[in-house]
Amino acid sequence: MAAGGKPRMSLVLVGPQGCGKTTALAKLCEQLAAFPTEEHAQCQNLAMELGRPPYQHGWMLDRLPNERERGMTDVPAIQSFSSEAFSYTGLDTPGRESVAKNMLCATSLADVAVLVVSAAEGEWEVTVESGRARELALDCFTMGIKTVVVWVSKMDDVTVQFSSARFEEIKKTVSTFLKEVGYKQKDMPFVPIAGLSGENLTSKSPEMSWYSGPTALEALDAVGPINRPAEKPLRMPVLKVLNVPEVGTVVVGRIETGSIRPGLKIIFSPSGLVAEAKSIQKDGAKVSEGSGGDIVGVSLSGVEAAEIQRGMVLSGSNDPAADAETFLAQVVVLDHPGLIRAGYCPAIAVHTAQVPCEFEELVAKIDRKTGKESETNPESAQTGEVITVKMRPRALVCLETFSAYAPLGRFAIRDHGRTIGVGVIKEVTKRPVPKPRKDNQYFDD
Repeated sequence: MAAGGKPRMSLVLVGPQGCGKTTALAKLCEQLAAFPTEEHAQCQNLAMELGRPPYQHGWMLDRLPNERERGMTDVPAIQSFSSEAFSYTGLDTPGRESVAKNMLCATSLADVAVLVVSAAEGEWEVTVESGRARELALDCFTMGIKTVVVWVSKMDDVTVQFSSARFEEIKKTVSTFLKEVGYKQKDMPFVPIAGLSGENLTSKSPEMSWYSGPTALEALDAVGPINRPAEKPLRMPVLKVLNVPEVGTVVVGRIETGSIRPGLKIIFSPSGLVAEAKSIQKDGAKVSEGSGGDIVGVSLSGVEAAEIQRGMVLSGSNDPAADAETFLAQVVVLDHPGLIRAGYCPAIAVHTAQVPCEFEELVAKIDRKTGKESETNPESAQTGEVITVKMRPRALVCLETFSAYAPLGRFAIRDHGRTIGVGVIKEVTKRPVPKPRKDNQYFDD
């Protein structure tokens, strides 16, 4: 439960580069007065002085000099806002395939996905032809997000002019591929919006009187409270590591299970580093406890920021998480140009980590209709097939079985910048939990 008694939801905005994700989320936050007043005013003044007024709200999310110069998001931004019913944590993600790892890390933290597609002529056609939006939807489904809301952006573009026909065309196409990747929502919300002017974000737009559905904010509220898993030991994958002046080392991530409070002794996997939680921050304010579903910043004592990496998992020292030696997974091969054999070594994206992982042994092929084994010890697998595989991470990583900790037990398989398969972890052979030490070992980001 969030501050003020409102239930909490986290959402991730995904979409192709240039679809207007950052602009729409920033305008929504501006309409809800979610930005700190003084900081927002400085950002607005800077955008005006530099002759870039369209970025007066978006630069509150895109803070890096490179992002502002190129008008492109590189790293996920976290921004809180509230409706009358819910307290939200929004994650804005980059749309470029070259930084897909950053997008997947943020996606692993979310309860709900907002898929943003541009209605502008040319931009929508490229979205369809490239298959980028479909791949992003598949990534969201793979990372365990069960609910998706679609915002059709740039309805105010000169090539669209708030056309209901254009909206319906896009809705039909997107509905089809969302069902193809696995979404089974009966009433999937599609909202036509204009991020720059704020049309249909928090109030109905007179420019689209033909639209009778909810606003963007109402569509999010309609998702309803998120059912959290039953109480389990603490597991929190690390998304960001910060060295904050006068505070020290701070790790940011979502608490997947369990809870954390000041004074708790915690351990990091991989590494075996032990620290103590000094304080917990949520939505910029100190809180006495963080629990499942909360995205928090935890200030630590006993460790340096340089010793911690994104992809590590924070757990309680009384029930620590462990690194995986090998694991058994059920994998669906979605799109691979050839045959997959033992020895194949792509990358897997699991929670906030991405590591190389070898297909050590193809154990069996699974019949997609019956779910039973159709062939044991197959020589190869190809697109469309389901296989049981013994896999060996080629870098240190913390994994769990899907049945015990679902967010740490599902993964996407990435090769040459594309998602070629998805999997769930059935069994894990774990390494012994290392004794606390300072000569930390961890995988490269």
